[in-house]
Amino acid sequence: MSEDRWAPPAERGPKTLSALLERLRHNCHLASSAQAGFYSLCGLLLRLRVLYKWEQGLPPWREPEPEAVLAWVAEVEGTWEALEGAPLAELELRGATFGPFQVEELNGRLRPLGLAYGAGYTRGLAPTFFLGELLEIRQEDGLTILILGEELARDLDGTPALRQGSLIFARRQALEYYLWDRLSDPAQQGDARVGAALAAFRMDPGRLAADPDRYRREFRELAALELETCIRHEIGEARDTELLEAFPLLLELFPQTRIELWLRGLKDALADVHDAGRLAYIIDRRLLASAALFFAFQPGLYPLLLPEVNAVSCRLLAGDWQALAEARQAARDRLAAEAARVRQLALALADTPARLEQELSRRFLAPLGL
Repeated sequence: MSEDRWAPPAERGPKTLSALLERLRHNCHLASSAQAGFYSLCGLLLRLRVLYKWEQGLPPWREPEPEAVLAWVAEVEGTWEALEGAPLAELELRGATFGPFQVEELNGRLRPLGLAYGAGYTRGLAPTFFLGELLEIRQEDGLTILILGEELARDLDGTPALRQGSLIFARRQALEYYLWDRLSDPAQQGDARVGAALAAFRMDPGRLAADPDRYRREFRELAALELETCIRHEIGEARDTELLEAFPLLLELFPQTRIELWLRGLKDALADVHDAGRLAYIIDRRLLASAALFFAFQPGLYPLLLPEVNAVSCRLLAGDWQALAEARQAARDRLAAEAARVRQLALALADTPARLEQELSRRFLAPLGL
């Protein structure tokens, strides 16, 4: 396979997986259809474009013809409509049948084949599924980390890393698509933080989009580093217990609401500032490129949730790592205390959802302007 092209999904994997892949792709269509409603029109089109590139075996830096993408999108939407109301399929592998969320059991059969399967729930409690080449297995303090390469099946959700209990999935291919789109976005070209990250890996921001082939190796080096920081986010989430009881309770009570949006942001911020999380990893290793991209690409609520950290972002490019370390600790202490209050409130008012929603909004969302 050429270095600048991946195999289309239909050409990946042994023929013995045909039954599994057929049913899994059915489930991925259902998952994509469920996820689509949670994105803006622009966000949905961007994710469909990535999904098209993946399906056609195009690497991140290869842009497809717009007409081909639009025709494909029409076909996909037709498939979603045809499947409306259909149940998720059970998965079959070598005579054994598995439910779509029996991740551990199915992976026990897939690992000898060099593959790994992931399933869970994403924004709005929509399902998500993926199957990919298993590149590496790590063990770290009771956590199992699976590094995936090329994927044989996936849906709209391209989250680069996710956790299920003690199992962490790190999706290299999904991360490369995400990272390329952010780095090549014309709106990012004048951002000094993006420029610093690219310069650290010998990439010229002005030439990146115009001559991507020139920087394939450097881009993948940066992507490999970013995948490690994504893993550290998941480790921080696994180690943080502040929202352990409240998070599933509140998600069940208030799905697809601004409370869910805020709660997920709080949980992610707690993971990133945890002593075992992404920011501590970046600071300990003085990873300027990763720190710069953390600030440049942070999720929408992070400026509200992490004011201490954002206040020192301009000092980072001057090499002031101590300021960032102190800001991380201050943010960690404040958010941990806030999460403890959320937990107490959630457990106390779980039987009165209307009052709980009112109190969460008054105490936590309103001060953020949400």
